[in-house]
Amino acid sequence: MRNYFIPCLFLFIVQSSACTGQTSNVTADPPRIVNIINFIRLLEPRDAEVTETVLYATVVKQVEIMEKYKLRGTFLLQYDALMDPRYQKLLKSLPAQSFEIGAWWEIPQPLVENAGMNWRGRYPWDWHADVGFSTGYTPQEREKLVDVYMNDFKKIYGAYPKSVGSWFIDAHTLNYMYQKYGIIASCNCKDQIGTDGYTLWGGYWNQAYYPSLKNAYMPAQHEENQIPVPIFRMLGSDPIRQFDAGLGSNKQGVISLEPVYKGGGGDDAWVNWYFRQFVGGEPMAFAYVQTGQENSFTWDVMAKGFEIQMPLIA
Repeated sequence: MRNYFIPCLFLFIVQSSACTGQTSNVTADPPRIVNIINFIRLLEPRDAEVTETVLYATVVKQVEIMEKYKLRGTFLLQYDALMDPRYQKLLKSLPAQSFEIGAWWEIPQPLVENAGMNWRGRYPWDWHADVGFSTGYTPQEREKLVDVYMNDFKKIYGAYPKSVGSWFIDAHTLNYMYQKYGIIASCNCKDQIGTDGYTLWGGYWNQAYYPSLKNAYMPAQHEENQIPVPIFRMLGSDPIRQFDAGLGSNKQGVISLEPVYKGGGGDDAWVNWYFRQFVGGEPMAFAYVQTGQENSFTWDVMAKGFEIQMPLIA
């Protein structure tokens, strides 16, 4: 894989990219960058067998396998997990030079209520976009949610998070996080139709972009109209088959680097093909992909994919 295949912390790649981005010369062999990003939810209301204990044990295993292969990475915390003492103890024990702790911006019940609002969800965490994403709240409510999260994060970890991720963060929220709390990086979801009950389509396919002040899902066309926080695309979609998956039906399948998927990140042949193209194919200024998994899928389901991917990345 050579020295250009770089597993790294989310915020570190932003800092290094900001430095290299100043040159007018295109490097002869651009870097290939892998981000390992796992995000953490406290509970999973869709499956009674996926208890809080199971979800916590999943994160412990993710840490173990990353340490086993000496890989750096990022853990992003949903608010309910942020406030849980088990995750606080675990994540505080990790070396800061190897593990970054940031924010996962799905909106659960405790965050809404601590911001002085009424919860409208069906469960304490509801994945539907009208309550689970910041788009379901007024701009003023979004700012209240950000303030509560950031203040509690700082109380626990001593500083504000530098990176914030979600399937989607609206432009108002993203810009508020940048202006008031100084975030330097974000990540969002691949294009998808009907998956998880909502649709995101027509976005920047891969790599990273500076989002528009009008729509965080698209790149700004001019510097004065951009939010100066690079957004990195998640999940490592199959560049061909992902966009045909479920075509003609009301739900799109998933063929991505996520370790849980048998036709993607959990399949040895597919993973090796993907990384051969990633390293040996023609990149733009840099090649980029994210791997990792939310704990909601549980360790038993994602273990095979992690065991395939982590030694290969290492």
